[in-house]
Amino acid sequence: MKTETESKTRSPAEDGDTDNAKEETVPEQDAVEPEDAAENGESADEKDEKDEKDQTETETRPPWGRRAVRVLTGQTAAKVLVVAVLLASVVTAVLQWHRADKADAREDERRRVGDSAGRFGRALLSYDHTKLQAARNRVLSLASDDFAKTYDQAFTGGLEGIITKLKADASATVRTVYVGDVDGGNARAVVVMDSEVHSTAGTRSVLGSYLDMKLTRSRGAWKVTEVTSIGAANESMTDPDGKQQTAPVQPAPSPSPGG
Repeated sequence: MKTETESKTRSPAEDGDTDNAKEETVPEQDAVEPEDAAENGESADEKDEKDEKDQTETETRPPWGRRAVRVLTGQTAAKVLVVAVLLASVVTAVLQWHRADKADAREDERRRVGDSAGRFGRALLSYDHTKLQAARNRVLSLASDDFAKTYDQAFTGGLEGIITKLKADASATVRTVYVGDVDGGNARAVVVMDSEVHSTAGTRSVLGSYLDMKLTRSRGAWKVTEVTSIGAANESMTDPDGKQQTAPVQPAPSPSPGG
């Protein structure tokens, strides 16, 4: 009876069943792993999540590696730099063109002022006593409305009669035009002229006369608003026989209301 009881209480290890004994110790080893993970500051779920993340990065990592990615990044930066340089070049070119265009516009405006002043000087000092109306109209076409009225009053008020009486014919040429300030719609110019008048009183020559003019832009054209004669470099007079006169006896008039 003793032997039967002992066989019932004998452990599996004592019966030589080592395989079963090993199986019984396996759960004890599995139970230790979460404790080790806890000691490392990671739970089992976090560890699994980390393993999945590492696997995903491995699968999605490009086959050419990180260095190739840096090369592509450098190429992109180079392209961006090229585009920036091109844009800067375009902007610089536009600014230069704009400045050049403005400079050309200013220069064109000054040329128009000089052209108007020169044409007015020729019209003012050139006339034919048989065609005075045509000479008058040329001056009026280059004058502002106010100055045209002033000139017309002077012309019809006595100048026309003197020119007709002396049978005076005049011609004039422009030496040069000095354009001063051109400010918006106002400008100033000095015209240097040579002129000669033939009449029954003789011949009068005026070299290097200066006409100071003020102009305004009206309806897209530059018109003279005021003119003043400020002297001449040389002036001479000869009588009808060609004898030089020290002083003009009766000089042929110059139709210049401003001077």
